[in-house]
Amino acid sequence: MKPILDVTAGNRALWPNKNPPYVIFMDREKELAVPPHVFSVWQNLPFRDNAFSCILFDPPHDRFSLSSVHMNPKGWYNNRVEEGRRIGGTFWGSLDKSWIGIFYKAQKEFARVSDRLCLKWNDSRHPLEKVLIVFDSWKEVLRKKHFSSMKRGKTNTWWVAFVKI
Repeated sequence: MKPILDVTAGNRALWPNKNPPYVIFMDREKELAVPPHVFSVWQNLPFRDNAFSCILFDPPHDRFSLSSVHMNPKGWYNNRVEEGRRIGGTFWGSLDKSWIGIFYKAQKEFARVSDRLCLKWNDSRHPLEKVLIVFDSWKEVLRKKHFSSMKRGKTNTWWVAFVKI
C-alpha cells in the first residue's frame, strides 16, 4: 500500500494519532513541536513519481510567499522577524500575487507524485473559488463544507477531493 503525504504537516493538528504508520509528514518549518519526516517546499517535492496514494494539502492562509509564521502562546499567529527584517505576514493576511505561482507549481508537483489530492481551505478571508482556479491538473470529485464560528465571524472550512485528469 502506498502511503499518504501530508505536505503541510505543521504540528499534525488534523491527526488524532500524531504518528500513523501510513503517513509521511512534510513541512518547510524546522521549529515545530512535532517535526516532520521530510523538510521541503511544495513546489519541489523530493519524491519519485506516483509514490503516494493521496496528498493532503492544508495550506497556511498567510501571504503565500511561503513566509514563516509561528503560533504565540495564546494560539494566535504572529509575525516572524529574522535578522531584523520582517519575513512573515499575519496568519489571516492578504493573498498577494505570488500565491498563484506557488499554488500552481505545487499542484503540478502533487499530480506528479499522486493521483489523488485533498485540499482543506477556510474561506474567512479568501473564497474557495479564488483558490480552485489554479488546480487545473485535477478534477474535483467531492466538496464538503463545515461551518465554523471564529472571532471574526462565521466562516466555512472546505474539504475538496480531487483526482488527477
